[in-house]
Amino acid sequence: MSSPTRRKRRWSRLLLVVCGLTLGALLGELTVIAVFGVQPRFPRHVVGAPWGLRRNEPLAEYRHRSADVDVGFRIDARGLRSPEDVPYAKPPGVKRVVAVGDSFTMGYEVEEHECFARVLERTLRARGLAVEVLNAGVSGFSTAEECLYIERELVRYDPDLVLLSFFVNDLQDNLRTGLFALHGTELVEGAREYVPAGRFGDLLNTNPVLGWLSESSNAFAWLKEQATLRLKRQRVDEELQSARSEGASTAGLGEYERALCAAILGRLADWTNARGMPLVIQSIPFPAPEPPHPLVDSFPAAQFDCGRPGVRCFAALDVLAPWHGRELLYYERSHAHWTPLAHRLAGEALASVVAEEFAPDQAERADVPPR
Repeated sequence: MSSPTRRKRRWSRLLLVVCGLTLGALLGELTVIAVFGVQPRFPRHVVGAPWGLRRNEPLAEYRHRSADVDVGFRIDARGLRSPEDVPYAKPPGVKRVVAVGDSFTMGYEVEEHECFARVLERTLRARGLAVEVLNAGVSGFSTAEECLYIERELVRYDPDLVLLSFFVNDLQDNLRTGLFALHGTELVEGAREYVPAGRFGDLLNTNPVLGWLSESSNAFAWLKEQATLRLKRQRVDEELQSARSEGASTAGLGEYERALCAAILGRLADWTNARGMPLVIQSIPFPAPEPPHPLVDSFPAAQFDCGRPGVRCFAALDVLAPWHGRELLYYERSHAHWTPLAHRLAGEALASVVAEEFAPDQAERADVPPR
């Protein structure tokens, strides 16, 4: 058989393989859309950091797309969501707030200028306060990671106030990280690092081809979400077994999770108080899955003393409840994050809480009536 004939057959086989893969991908895409609907195509550019935790991939630029939104992200050189790089050095005469939390803080389904951190900054500046608010939210973060992120890295920004946001999944996520555990009532440190899947996870979250698939493919997004949920459940089971082997009583799992979260918050409160930094804790409610869909606040208020020195607790439920059922507060066709309205309501109300710490004469009532 002549060489040109062999090459022709090889090219024919390759073409068949490419056509088969393309057809399979197309069928998979159509099947996922038909069965599960349009998926949230939210790439997670989260990677390991030098301080042993995760952070947003420095200098990453990408988009989140779903049936509800199409928003852009820009991460600065150190992992903050910001249109420009933020230096460690604080501008003279400026009060600096560090906002830390998970995807709600990061603003997973809104533009950067719509995040409650940016709304808070604009509102305080409109009151005449020289304030800078840094958005240090990281998707998937737990209270445990937030606490260590502040201690190991965010302290370098010389914050005057720490704003930490709590969401219900923090209770289980704290357990999953293995960074802290309770021995009786004592909080003990566990693992020094938490970077799920390590370098392999970093590769998955930074690979440009996989990033494009995460932004563009419903089938890929669905498969990735299912795999992530399974790995999270496995990790929680492993940490429960580890806690039990160390003598921790996890029989009442929900109670253990709340006590663990409260103890971590207590550690952070002691740390910020020792440095003269007020700690504001925002509790983010979630819509209950059953009618009539009231908002639910799962903050462990019974275990954590919000009246301790240097701590202010702010329940976003109080400002969102009057709007619930009247306006869209949580996107309903994606991952149920806050809409721009919810971010605005929370940011404007938080401004009154923060103003009381920075300039009491500038403070106003924290409730925001419907307009």
